[in-house]
Amino acid sequence: MSKRGKIRLGVASLVAAALVLVPLVLRWKAQWQLSAYRKKLIAAGEKLTVTELTPQKNVATNSERFLRLVASLRLRPYDDYYPYGMGTIKPGVARVAWQQAQLMESVFIIRSSTYSLRTNVWPTLAGAFQTNGQTLDEIRTMLVSGGISFMEDYSQPLLRGFDHLTALKNSVRIFNARAILSLHEGQAKETLPDLQCCGMISDVPAKDPLIIDQLVRYACMAITATSCWEALQTNGWTDSQLAELQRQWDQPDILADARVSIALERARAPMYFEMGRTSRQGLDYMLGGDSGIKDNSGIWKDFLMNIEAVPGDLLDAYPRYWGWKWIWSYRDEQRYLESMQAMIEDLQDAQKGRPILSLLKDRDDPSFSDSHPGRGKSIDIPQLMTGSIERFVIKALRAQTEANMVTTAIVLERYRLAHNAYPDALAKLVREFVRMVPVDCMDGHDLRYRLNPDGTYLLYSIGEDGVDNGGDPTPEKGKAPGLFNGRDWVWPRAATADEMQAYEAEQSKVARK
Repeated sequence: MSKRGKIRLGVASLVAAALVLVPLVLRWKAQWQLSAYRKKLIAAGEKLTVTELTPQKNVATNSERFLRLVASLRLRPYDDYYPYGMGTIKPGVARVAWQQAQLMESVFIIRSSTYSLRTNVWPTLAGAFQTNGQTLDEIRTMLVSGGISFMEDYSQPLLRGFDHLTALKNSVRIFNARAILSLHEGQAKETLPDLQCCGMISDVPAKDPLIIDQLVRYACMAITATSCWEALQTNGWTDSQLAELQRQWDQPDILADARVSIALERARAPMYFEMGRTSRQGLDYMLGGDSGIKDNSGIWKDFLMNIEAVPGDLLDAYPRYWGWKWIWSYRDEQRYLESMQAMIEDLQDAQKGRPILSLLKDRDDPSFSDSHPGRGKSIDIPQLMTGSIERFVIKALRAQTEANMVTTAIVLERYRLAHNAYPDALAKLVREFVRMVPVDCMDGHDLRYRLNPDGTYLLYSIGEDGVDNGGDPTPEKGKAPGLFNGRDWVWPRAATADEMQAYEAEQSKVARK
């Protein structure tokens, strides 16, 4: 072989070696950095395995029976004739549903077509509860005795369906409706057991650290908050009864539970990343169908129908996906772990009374899409995976704030019973009724409160924008009035008779159009 030939062969060998060694070195470096970061978290006391984060399972003796009983209820009357408690009629003002002689709600009637009709819901609700009263009493007895649990094996990437969560939410709505009906019928003593049932039902998903279960828990608590507001609009409660209701709202440590949920999600992440590395279909499942990478059948379809897209399809499906699979996926997994750890630390800060909303909103990393050597600007895998987690953290802050507002409203009524007036500051509640002033989790300060000249009070949170607008319940542009739609989140006052008359007149005009 000539000298020139030997040089060419040597150069070719070096190029071939580089093509093999460089990806291997990059892969090893990414794997090493991921492993080092995991060791760093473990050294800091973080739990990274599903086994460590799986709560002890309760003996689930009544779970299937609970589902059967809820399924046996005729749900349509409760869905179509639902008495909406704490219904906002204008910013900061809510209708007391149980006080209405005729509770006119929009009911959807299905015949040959679907249309809305305003009708008095009380007669239909009363009949439905009379028919299903025994079943509801059985469910109540079962809730008191316990043995309802739907926890499963979190070490599996695919979990079962969530029909049980629908059943839990439906049952809360039904007990909530019966509580409001009891108030309407003058049977206030029957309200407290039904409100306690709502709390016990909310505790079922609370024990399951999966994020979807925690979100259903928040929804159940929000429903129960409306009937608690309704109950507080009636006189005749004793301090012991209110204290019993207060205990239900004092119990949840929503932010601590949210931390566990995020930690469990983080512990399950390696399963998802392995699925993504195994196949393009696995990556698509991992991202909820958002990978943008087509399988061979999709590429073939484009070859027949849209041939201009085929070069990009092939580039995504092969060199880019392979590059992600062998190298960049490990960097993405590390970035995912870093983001999850940041949110866990945010929740720790929130528990200590520190504001974290601005941190959540400013954590986007726009530089990543420009510098990431994989799919570049077309997809940011860690951001796709953590975006919903950030929203979950905000919902946890809101749920804890709402629970604190309900607790405060109950305690204010206890104070009024004891002192014949509301306090001029929430600090007056401490020691006698609460350990500390309930917190507004949106900024870590005390909930805002002031006594009005007429003896009523204003209680509010500064809301998701993090700005104290002085208790302004005006909704954001394009939104209807509501507790969480205002510039501040204002605990509503009860509508007067004149306000209700004006509201009903307006609703009648709308219905006639």
